[in-house]
Amino acid sequence: MKLRTLRASMPLCGKRVLMRIDANVPIKKGKAVDGPQGRIARSAVDIDWLMQRGARIIIMTHLGRPEGKFVSAYSVAPVAKRLSELLKTKVKTVRGIVDEKAQKAVTRLENGEVLLLENIRFHPLEKKDDPGFAKQLAALGDLYINDAFAVCHRPQTSVHAITKEIPSYAGPLLAQEVTILTKAMQHPRAPFVLVVGGVKMETKLPVIQRLLPRVSTVLVGGALAHAFLKAKGMEIGRSVYDKEGVAQAAQMLKEAGKKIILPEDVVVVSSLRKDAAKRVVGITEVEPKDRIVDIGPKTIERFLTLIREARTIVWNGPLGYCEIKPFAKGTFEIAEAIAKRTGKALTIVGGGDTGPVIEEGGFTDQYTLLSTGGGAMLTFLSGESMPPIDALEI
Repeated sequence: MKLRTLRASMPLCGKRVLMRIDANVPIKKGKAVDGPQGRIARSAVDIDWLMQRGARIIIMTHLGRPEGKFVSAYSVAPVAKRLSELLKTKVKTVRGIVDEKAQKAVTRLENGEVLLLENIRFHPLEKKDDPGFAKQLAALGDLYINDAFAVCHRPQTSVHAITKEIPSYAGPLLAQEVTILTKAMQHPRAPFVLVVGGVKMETKLPVIQRLLPRVSTVLVGGALAHAFLKAKGMEIGRSVYDKEGVAQAAQMLKEAGKKIILPEDVVVVSSLRKDAAKRVVGITEVEPKDRIVDIGPKTIERFLTLIREARTIVWNGPLGYCEIKPFAKGTFEIAEAIAKRTGKALTIVGGGDTGPVIEEGGFTDQYTLLSTGGGAMLTFLSGESMPPIDALEI
């Protein structure tokens, strides 16, 4: 898949560039939580490139789920502050999207300046992929750049309908993700190891099915593994699992049982407190009152052995209850092992829940691709149509 991208020789000075980024990061005490390789930080690199060429940049992003109405807690002001720090210049803001205030703010922009529109999801028509709203957005710019891969699995106005109204291009972040993910799908080097965790079977199953003919092994952990264990008739105690996914897991085990590697031992607790007493037990020794919160040491070692031999690695989803640090050991060790394979292997990592572990370990810049989108990555790898990306194809 080849996408339309901006050429370095394209004259941008004085052009109004409408750019969609994904700055949907946690906001704590009024501050955007965004590390050196965070979503905003990575977008800032591409925004700076446009600034250096004298473009007048109008940024669109969403934050949280305001459901089409103004919610002060989801204002993008903290995003503007973070961008200002990164770009070393004041990013202007406006409390509007396509209204008269926004239009005037765009008119006042000078070459090299940046304006951040208010949360695009404050507008009730954003999620409706609305042609009328798309025309209003397009009127703000001379050209449009989509650099928000993480929201491209859903056709919404600011990533899809808008492409029909204005010359549109893929941003560097989006283009990079598509290129590397396509390589993993079409030309993976063997051994190809797929590592999957998290909870929902419905999002992971299509990826496993699509990649199964190409992968050497599928390493399954986290709550996803609990559904597979349940399908085998094993005791998982009070552990979280996708009840509706058990039948699908059973069918998958029939189709590709030899390729799917499940935990052989696990860490269990009686409560989800960080100071709860932990026990390592074999997978046949889980008791009815236990909660599985991590993969055990034998499982970690088996997974590591396969990862250390891999030439292509794709990982999505935590392998334990990693929101609580004492239960993140398996996820941390897998994150580190995959990082160490980069260079010798194509390494692709995605899934928002693994982010804090990856950041704490200092692994954020140590993968071939740290995907900005968990859901979008899964959709792309599963082969489903992604209209916002299809619209940018050459």
